[in-house]
Amino acid sequence: MSEFVSLFPSGLSKNFNPEEYSEKPIISLEEKKDSIEIDYVFPGFTMGNNEQQVDDQTLAFKEIGISGAGFISESGKPLIPSFGRFVQIPPGFEFEVTVQKNKPVLFDDILITPAQEQATDQAAEPSEFEYSTEAYSHNSLYPAEVVQIGEPQNMDDYKVLAIHVRPLQYNPAKKQVSGFSNIKITISLTPLEKADADMEEFPLIDPPTNREGFGNLVLNPRRSITERIPIPHRPPVLTIPRGPEFLIIYDDTLKSAAERLADWKNHKGLLTEIVSISTVGNSVDKIKKYIRKRRNFFFSRLRYVLLFGDINAIAIEEVGGNTTDFYYFTKKDPANANDCLLPTISGGRIPVDSLDDANAVVEQIINYEKTPPCDSDYYNRMTFAAYFQDDGPQDGQADRAYMKTMEGIREHMISIGFSVDRVYVSNNPNPQRYKDGSVIPTEVLNAIVNGDDATEMLLSATSEGQLIVGHRDHGGEDGWVHPRFSRNHLKSILSAYPSIFYSINCRTGRFDFDPQDSFAEDLMELKGGAPSLIAPTEYSGTWRNDSLMKALFDAVWPGVIASFPGSSASYAIKYNRLGDILNYAKSYLLLAHGTNNGVKSHFEMYHVIGDPTLQIWAEEPSPIRLRTFVRRNTLHIHISPSPAEAVITIWYKNKAVKRSAVTSNRISIPLKDLRLKPGRIPSSRASLDVCVSAPGHRYTHTRVRL
Repeated sequence: MSEFVSLFPSGLSKNFNPEEYSEKPIISLEEKKDSIEIDYVFPGFTMGNNEQQVDDQTLAFKEIGISGAGFISESGKPLIPSFGRFVQIPPGFEFEVTVQKNKPVLFDDILITPAQEQATDQAAEPSEFEYSTEAYSHNSLYPAEVVQIGEPQNMDDYKVLAIHVRPLQYNPAKKQVSGFSNIKITISLTPLEKADADMEEFPLIDPPTNREGFGNLVLNPRRSITERIPIPHRPPVLTIPRGPEFLIIYDDTLKSAAERLADWKNHKGLLTEIVSISTVGNSVDKIKKYIRKRRNFFFSRLRYVLLFGDINAIAIEEVGGNTTDFYYFTKKDPANANDCLLPTISGGRIPVDSLDDANAVVEQIINYEKTPPCDSDYYNRMTFAAYFQDDGPQDGQADRAYMKTMEGIREHMISIGFSVDRVYVSNNPNPQRYKDGSVIPTEVLNAIVNGDDATEMLLSATSEGQLIVGHRDHGGEDGWVHPRFSRNHLKSILSAYPSIFYSINCRTGRFDFDPQDSFAEDLMELKGGAPSLIAPTEYSGTWRNDSLMKALFDAVWPGVIASFPGSSASYAIKYNRLGDILNYAKSYLLLAHGTNNGVKSHFEMYHVIGDPTLQIWAEEPSPIRLRTFVRRNTLHIHISPSPAEAVITIWYKNKAVKRSAVTSNRISIPLKDLRLKPGRIPSSRASLDVCVSAPGHRYTHTRVRL
């Protein structure tokens, strides 16, 4: 069982009860003219039993944690809570950080459990307990600093600092914990000289094309910080966005499929452009240079890039012996082994080598977005698969957090109205406790089934169609290990409804694996499978995968990850596009695990297998009623309702003549403004296609005669 341990916080109301409130931090932030002040109050921490066999002795480790916090995780060293969040600072300033903390509370005779940083989700991983006798003999505080500040990063055009606060320090030799309940951080801001401010690599204004929900990871999420803390020497700038929002780089043999996908995206109102890889240049350096140049010019609209072709047709980069597309989507290359760069592009790859396969995938994508199921139940259905792993000697306590992770997400999804089926298996016939020592509820135990039944349940769920299918356990190129779900099983799936897969394990998305396709590739091409999905190409770390899975759900249905200040999340990712969802989850890894080689490798290995602009359905889409007519040389458009973020496009002879945001239920456009033909209005036999698209609504279009 886990118990609450109080840090005896000060500065709170007399009625505040730490044990009732639990260990969730309380945070307040104030922006001033020349500084940002953040006050942290940590009521306490939880502590649970985690007894382990080390060599020939049994050690009574304690696993400690803080709600909403991640960890400092170094292999074999004490696993210490670390509360990380981004803080937005304005461009045009340099900064200095000072820290104040109260006198520590001391706790003796605690043997903190070591970090299992090397644990991965590969199929045949050896089970070795990581424990550094050297680290546990040190007579010094770990970590040495209570606060760690990262370098400024561009996250969705926020200029952010990753700030990690470690309210607990540990002396391993003394087995003593020092706890700080009250910590204050002051970020002092000094204006740069005009010449230096002009060289800022961060936007000096707030771009109009941000993805909103990234603010859930920021303690001061409001945009327009340059108005609250003005940049000296900087007059207001009028923005005129240029270029496409979505760029498709295609293999020449797949041109017609790329054109079809681009045509659909443009009809939806997403400005899309295609370019041949032969024009770009088929080398890693040339692809990077092309994308970065298109992204980095002033006021570029570009936010999404799709590589349409397999690795033989469009080059893939090798980094540290592994392959990745990740650095095609960053502003620059990493400077060192632990340099974790946040992407400035949401990217993906459709790794197909034949036009038939390309057309099959494009068909899946268009059907998913254009004609979603009319079955209301479909939008409430999810299936979670996970494994209770208890390696020898089996003691009834999980050695991995697979099942606990999915249960935590499931609890949130159930609370907001979804129906989430469990598909759980175990290697111990008598599971009792999660990894953190908490007791497994009876209803969860009752959901555990044998392997064959679990596979049948997954086949049935996918055939029925699920809004999301999530998996936490081991994996490989052929598919999931526990419960077993492989490429061979996919052949028996016949579904009219698609399912979005979060395949968070090892190598199930390995599209660089020749000569055969990976599990993710087969699933993407399968009719009624996944029009696009998220999966890794390499061996991935268990604990980082748990964090990644939580963030994938939090991006669309906020609340899985605690939001601060306050106790409820603010808003979801704008548009629910799959590439943005993955980038959000990668950003969260910096908060949950800090900057290290393990996080860097996760950035590199996780990809959108498919279309990064695919808008997943968060709920049943609402209809849009559209009526159009021409009267007195004016096109009249009536839209009901007029949804937020709706876009209207008007087409004449398969060419776009108008694109704009929908700002009213009734729109009137003089035909002369459409510039249909120089000098005269078309004949009455001609027609216009009017299309309306909006997040959370069904796409609609109509044709009107002129």
